[in-house]
Amino acid sequence: MSKHILLTISILISDRPDTVRKCLDSVQPLLKAVPSELILTDTGCGEQVRSIIEEYTDHIIRFKWCNDFSKARNVGLKQAKGKWFLFLDDDEWFEDTTEIIDFFNSGEYKQYGIGGYYQRNYGNREGTIYSDLLVGRMTRLEPDVKFEYSIHESFNRVVGKVKKFNVFVHHYGYVYDTKEALHAHARRNIEPLLKELKAAPNDMKVALQLTQEYNVIEEYEKSIEVSREAIETAKKGPIKNDFCLASLYTNVILGLMDLWRFQEGIAVGEEYLKVDTVDPMAKSLIAVRMTSAYMRDKEVDKCLALVQYYWNVYQDYLRDDEKFITCITNITCSTFEPYNRSIILGNGVNAAVLMGKVDLAWKWFQAMEIEEHVVYIEPEMVKAIAEKLPEASEEAREHYVKMCNVFLKREDMKFFITDVIIARCRLGATWEDKIHLMAAYRDCVMEHPFHKMIEIAVAICCQEAGEEHDQTQAEQAVDWFWEHMANYMALMKDFDLMKMEEHLGLNPGEILEKIPFYLWQKEMTAYFSQYSKEEAAWWTEKFAAYLTENSMVMLLWKAYVGIYDAIEEAGSESASMEVILCKIREYADSRISLCEQIYRPEILQDRRDVLSEEDQAAYRLLALEEEMNAGNYIDAVKEVKELRELLSGLNPVMKCYLEWLSDKMKEQEQETKKAANEFQILSVGVKLKIRQLMTAGNYEAALAVAQQLSNLMPEDEELLQQIEKLQGMLQEG
Repeated sequence: MSKHILLTISILISDRPDTVRKCLDSVQPLLKAVPSELILTDTGCGEQVRSIIEEYTDHIIRFKWCNDFSKARNVGLKQAKGKWFLFLDDDEWFEDTTEIIDFFNSGEYKQYGIGGYYQRNYGNREGTIYSDLLVGRMTRLEPDVKFEYSIHESFNRVVGKVKKFNVFVHHYGYVYDTKEALHAHARRNIEPLLKELKAAPNDMKVALQLTQEYNVIEEYEKSIEVSREAIETAKKGPIKNDFCLASLYTNVILGLMDLWRFQEGIAVGEEYLKVDTVDPMAKSLIAVRMTSAYMRDKEVDKCLALVQYYWNVYQDYLRDDEKFITCITNITCSTFEPYNRSIILGNGVNAAVLMGKVDLAWKWFQAMEIEEHVVYIEPEMVKAIAEKLPEASEEAREHYVKMCNVFLKREDMKFFITDVIIARCRLGATWEDKIHLMAAYRDCVMEHPFHKMIEIAVAICCQEAGEEHDQTQAEQAVDWFWEHMANYMALMKDFDLMKMEEHLGLNPGEILEKIPFYLWQKEMTAYFSQYSKEEAAWWTEKFAAYLTENSMVMLLWKAYVGIYDAIEEAGSESASMEVILCKIREYADSRISLCEQIYRPEILQDRRDVLSEEDQAAYRLLALEEEMNAGNYIDAVKEVKELRELLSGLNPVMKCYLEWLSDKMKEQEQETKKAANEFQILSVGVKLKIRQLMTAGNYEAALAVAQQLSNLMPEDEELLQQIEKLQGMLQEG
């Protein structure tokens, strides 16, 4: 082995033109700063990649790919001349190698036999989701050191003390564009792993690798089966790679939870937590999933105990993470990463809040580092914190406020927690309870109009307690709601804004009357586009208590209520024309009363074309009613057609009108026919009377009756002939 080469860097080269240059560039600082050599093993790269790698070295080994990573690695290992050997793939690259350079140049390498750095495995192309796996990719070369395992290859033994570097490589090799591609890759690995496990059933590493591939394709039952068989094998005799055994125990629990078999997962988990061979890191990961199951079952005390266990191990890990190196596998590597930490500590915060242990909740909440990291946040934890705040002591309240404000700063959480706070305040048994609940959230910094409602509530509470308050600010908040009422009428109703105004010493009617009419109309139009009949009925009663019947504000409100009630009724299966007509009349009367306050009489008499479509429709609806009352149904149909052209939104109502008019016209036609038949029968009797008078020689009386009947039946030929005959007879006489 050469005295001059300290480090051999060996890389497998496939056909990855998009990453190979990044990979080779990332090791250049090492090659320049440390006596090193670069060996590239070509496993089947194309011409483009071949031309790239030739720029970096001429030490390129051709290798015919045989689906065995160890054989490919050993080719480079056999030609290595360095005292140390480092390997990586062409789809990963170092972020920074300074620490490794210092390791060799300082002589520190003489104290160690193997070195590990982190492989940052990304879960998406954007690089926002990842997990760090500590991998042993550097070893001191000794004659018997070699690679083993066809997949997930590794050194056959650890040759000395382990050095952990806080260095990582970027790795996107586990990112696939489709789920199918990911599953296909896992399935390709399963077959050779099954063969290896069959040949070496006591090798815990192979079993663990196989379970992971099954997990990728979501075949958790098979993953659990492999884990349990390996655990039973370990109970019977010596095993290889015993450091993987604890992770197999962990995998059983993860699989059961992924299958939603929570009760079984809890029972088995409680058993495994007592097993001595399961190391603290594996137990901590089991605890992550079990606390979620405990919280589902409301077993808060058990959850709290497990979170405390995790916390103690985590603190130990922070003090000396190197003593956990032998516990790290591709499963347990994520135990203390932000995602899992946020799950279990979030469950702990939730449990601590529910048990009234606010100091503990605050400690774990801070450790979640919610402000710094995009972590998993359990909605139930957020609810527990926000809902607990109003009943907290003054001392505890400070912590709850801080926690709420952390969520309120996060774009992905601020709307959810605001909704939780509003829902909590709505639960007040009385209006007074709601006011005090709102005031309890006075220090929560919301980017939501509800904070204005809170300002009003705080002013009311201060006023009741005889404390100073900002009356102007509260009044401005009231004005703001009325100026933006369209989107907040439900909120204003739930907390009875007008009652709040009264308690501030304000006059709700005066506040409504000073709203610019154009703004009131604009907000009304927007509000009624999301109409709720029950809510509007509540507001109608409320407005009636503070406004005169002829108030322009009230008239516009009643007009909207009338037309939207009519439209809603028209859309129902059991639509009542009587109700529709009543509501339409309310609309028309209200709009016409408004017009009479706004326009001069001559405008309303001669120039209604200058009115808005809504106002023109009101006058036409009155005209329609007059035609209907007069029985002029044909003219009424014409009015309906005009109205449909004028306001398309009235189509449901006009459809009911047309159907109703059609029925009325049919009734009118039937009545006409019936009257005609009855008259025809009557005319036969009258004609008989005329003949009787003629027979009796009473020609004048007969002529008078005949002429009266002719006025009613002018086209009756028989009657005309009788009249002509009678006139002739009277002239002759």
